[in-house]
This record gives sequence, structure tokens and C-alpha cells, in this order.
Amino acid sequence: MGPVTMTLRRGELAAVMGPSGSGKSTLLSLAGALDQPTEGQVLVGGIDLASLRPAVLADLRRRTVGSVFQDFNLLPGLNARENVSLPLELDRVPLHEARAAAEAALGRVGLGDLAHRFPDDLSGGERQRIAIARAFVGTKSLLLADEPTGALDSVTGERIMRLLRELCDAGLSAIVATHNASHAAWCDRVLYLKDGQLAGSPDSVSAAGGA
Repeated sequence: MGPVTMTLRRGELAAVMGPSGSGKSTLLSLAGALDQPTEGQVLVGGIDLASLRPAVLADLRRRTVGSVFQDFNLLPGLNARENVSLPLELDRVPLHEARAAAEAALGRVGLGDLAHRFPDDLSGGERQRIAIARAFVGTKSLLLADEPTGALDSVTGERIMRLLRELCDAGLSAIVATHNASHAAWCDRVLYLKDGQLAGSPDSVSAAGGA
């Protein structure tokens, strides 16, 4: 992937657009510490991810960065509350605290009354909202969403983007990879990738501050 320079402000919602193979998913993987860059730096909260030991990096991913995928990645044998609380339970948060935090997160995405329902009993939009709740539950400050509306109809997709907008207005930072220009319109700015490099003027992709 070619050089990409960007800074994401706290509370900012940024869209990444570009053709298939342009590097959108790679950019999110680097930002989420799932891949290591061959050159340059990736900083989250001012911390250079390459400087961290594997165990510390795993802790940072679990506690600071949340990911949302097009296919939801929910566990069918767990209900909504259990799916959302799972990352906290894996981080050894006491069960009652993890479940309470999950219920609060589900309430923020408008699904507090469906906490006991299983993924197969929910609509695609409801499952995606559960996946988003799981992605920001706890102390997460950065959310990375790879085509989160791709499997949804247009109306439900707009609801998901509105939810992400509300979460960022409340202080979360997020990067969304999308092919949909109307969904990108919910974002503070749009980054265009082509062949692994940013296209367009630097003013269209730069911002001060940090997430």
C-alpha cells in the first residue's frame, strides 16, 4: 500500500471510498492493529502501535479499537446482550459489570428491549446495531467499520449511518469504508483511495488533532 497520511480527530466520522482493491480494508486493518505497516507509523491515542509488545497490542485492540463488519460476525449461540458483553468478559471484567455495560450499549443503539433475543431472530439492521454496540462497548475510543451497510437495504443503511453519526457526535471517532456516496455524506470528510494511495487534494483528507 502506498503512503497515506491522515489524522482522525476525536468525535470525527470519516469515510474511505475507492474501487475494490484500492486499499480500504488494508487501511482499516492497519488502523486497527490487525496488520503492521511496512513503513511509516500508525498511532492510536498518540501511541505508536509498532512499539508495543504483542500482548500489550492485543490489550489495546480489545480495549480501545472496535471493528464492525458487513457480515456482522455475531455468535449465533449467544443472545444480543451476551454478544455485546463478550469482549469485556474476555478482558476479565466481572460478569455483572460486563452485562450491565452491554445492556447500556444496546440501549444506546435502540435495542435495549431485545437484549435476550438471538441473532437468528433479528433483522439485518438489528444485527448490525448489535455489532456496533459490541464494537464500542467499554472504553473504546475508535471504531472501524468495513462496509457496515453493504448487506442492508438503503433505508436500514441510512439508519446505521445515522447511528454512527450520533456516536461520533457523542465523542467516539470512526472510519467507515463504503462504496455508497449517500452514506459517505453523513461523514465529516471523505478520503478517496486509488491503488493504495490518496487521491484528491491534501485539504480534502487532512485534519488536526488526534483520536
